[in-house]
Amino acid sequence: MDTDQTHLQTLKRLVCEATGCEALTPGDFYSIMAFVEGRTHEVIGLTTIKRLWQYGGMQSSPRRATLNVLARAIGYRNYGDFCEHYADTDSASDPVLGEGVKVSDLGLGDHLELRWNPGRDILVEYLGNSTFRVLHSEASKLAVGDTFQAAFFAVGHPAMLANVIHGESSWPLYEIGQHGGLTLVRRI
Repeated sequence: MDTDQTHLQTLKRLVCEATGCEALTPGDFYSIMAFVEGRTHEVIGLTTIKRLWQYGGMQSSPRRATLNVLARAIGYRNYGDFCEHYADTDSASDPVLGEGVKVSDLGLGDHLELRWNPGRDILVEYLGNSTFRVLHSEASKLAVGDTFQAAFFAVGHPAMLANVIHGESSWPLYEIGQHGGLTLVRRI
């Protein structure tokens, strides 16, 4: 599969993950259309979306403007930025570089601010034993009072949270910053 097709398939997969649909039924395409419009305030037609996902054998080469809108819907500036982020498809692993905070460097009661796109922001307190409590949450599924465990937070990389307690629910794993990683890790 060439790079352009790899990027297109990745973009479609991430849009489906963000909408929670599989792009298999007509209702799924309505969900994608509504998600994109809600996130970008731009409309991609239902037929265009179906063609892009090759629903019912429909095929076409998507316009760059359509790809830009889809990329913006999942937190990128445009399709070029999206492709740049996913440019190194040959590398299966990389060292974590850049600004970050190791949990082993924190003391009880220390606060961290974590940000990621699009517009997500949480303030957490370190409770010890690799455990954090959310003190403030903006545009995130994580809510005030939720707890989770983590070992490291690094700018430019997603963070994997374990044993999340969210109200009456619990999630074994929860990833934040999936699209582009954390944009801010600040000790307060």
